[in-house]
Amino acid sequence: MSMPDETLHSRISRYHLLSGNNSERETFKDLFGAHPFPLKIIPKQIEDLATRLPGDKIINLNELLIYNTILPAYKPFLGVSEISQGVHDDSVMPIVARVPRREVSSHSMAKICLSCVQSDLVETGYSYWHRAHHIPGITACWRHGEPLIQSCPSCTHPFYRLNKLLPTLSNQCVCGWSPIDPHAVSVSPEIEHKLAQFAKDLLDRNLPTVPSKILADCYRRQARKRGYTYGKNVSTSKMFDSIESKYGPDLLSRIDNAYASGKHHQWIRTTIVSEQLDMPITRHLIISHHLFDSIDSFERSLTQESLLFSEKKTSSVKKIKATSDSKQTLHRLKVSQLIEARPTANLDYLWKHAYQAVLWLNVNDKKWLLDKLSSRESTPVTKEPSAHKLDCKYADIIKERIKEIYDISKKPVRANISNILALLPKRIVGGISERKEAFPLVSEQLELHLESLWHFRLRRALWGLSEMRRLELSPNTSSAQLLTSLPSPAWGALVSHFEWDLEKMMKDGIDIEKELANTSVTHQWEGLPEYDQSIGGRAYVSIRARS
Repeated sequence: MSMPDETLHSRISRYHLLSGNNSERETFKDLFGAHPFPLKIIPKQIEDLATRLPGDKIINLNELLIYNTILPAYKPFLGVSEISQGVHDDSVMPIVARVPRREVSSHSMAKICLSCVQSDLVETGYSYWHRAHHIPGITACWRHGEPLIQSCPSCTHPFYRLNKLLPTLSNQCVCGWSPIDPHAVSVSPEIEHKLAQFAKDLLDRNLPTVPSKILADCYRRQARKRGYTYGKNVSTSKMFDSIESKYGPDLLSRIDNAYASGKHHQWIRTTIVSEQLDMPITRHLIISHHLFDSIDSFERSLTQESLLFSEKKTSSVKKIKATSDSKQTLHRLKVSQLIEARPTANLDYLWKHAYQAVLWLNVNDKKWLLDKLSSRESTPVTKEPSAHKLDCKYADIIKERIKEIYDISKKPVRANISNILALLPKRIVGGISERKEAFPLVSEQLELHLESLWHFRLRRALWGLSEMRRLELSPNTSSAQLLTSLPSPAWGALVSHFEWDLEKMMKDGIDIEKELANTSVTHQWEGLPEYDQSIGGRAYVSIRARS
């Protein structure tokens, strides 16, 4: 049976201890019928565990997810897909599928509060791992206000290990330290304690999922009440400044990687991507706690916003079916607006951008459509392209400063379009075609100085070798991945192709500028001609497309 607020990982670890199994492989075989795998926020094959438990599979699965995982803390922020709206299903698995993959992989460390370990032993007879301690962004215990730890304070041995069960908290660490030993009580800052209490209440309340538009409107309405406005619009910069002042840069840097790396622009976003607000849960927790203070206020606001949303949706459904005359007027207006906005538009362009209107007119009003196009062609409107007044100046700036990007003495940065344009004092807006039209000289410089992926890998490899010698590391694949994040196949291919004597380089030193010049490759080097293996990256390529 589950302990109160116990994680599934902890519950499985207790089962392993009480079952008397000799190995973790036996325990995973008992519970999942599989070999050991990582037990993270939502463990994979959790449905297999629900099937093996006594009773109904759906009921078991829902209980595991709601009472042994932190899914309830995610639910208000996951949004609702258009497909699932109006579908009533007893299973919560469709909600699980909406948990972002980056969240599942980012927050998997085991954390404990030492006071909770001792309290649990006294109150329940067993110390275990709490769900509320593992909500992303939580650094303090909601109950005792103490900082959470995720490794032995004596020898820094981590509690969490991949594909391994959690250690028993009543046992000693390899260094002899024990979590149940008396410890000096330290207290986290008050704001961290309050945030932890808010997250624990959110976990226990198990709020329902709502469409992301409702959540975004809820944030906006409350932000206006708090005075974070710029005219009639919500001022995200004012709200961000207030959050930074309240929570402090130290806490925000520890729980949010984007903030720690200095990416403060658009830190608060209300744009919806795949029916979800484009923010991680840590940011949702900070924003909702900052705006509402309590779960009661947050739930009440979501309920009110849901009622307003349903009223708007009901009123918008009541539409009068268009008559044939109104369709003709509507489609003629659509085509006329497109031709007015783009005088050079032809029939192919209209088919692409107004298919339904052109289809209806082609069948029912073809004479008007052809007359409209012929009258437009008789009076063509031409627009002479003109370059921006700063085009020449910006092109000179890129020409002078491009060496800063290609400087190999510091950690290499790839000379791609965004990094080259970042050299300019002001950002150039618009797409590729607009940029080529308004900034032809700048576009020419971009094409001239653009760096290929393999040349960037070469620069990173040489820089990595110089760092290995400076840090006295062995010149092997592990060191290369540690310093440069180069894929191991690429590292081996470069060393082999250029026949680098790594031992000699480590002994005599390396002039990276000279070594780069000796390779005799250009910035647009397309790579090794004999090397055609695929290298992993962020882009997912199907097997069929790759073959």
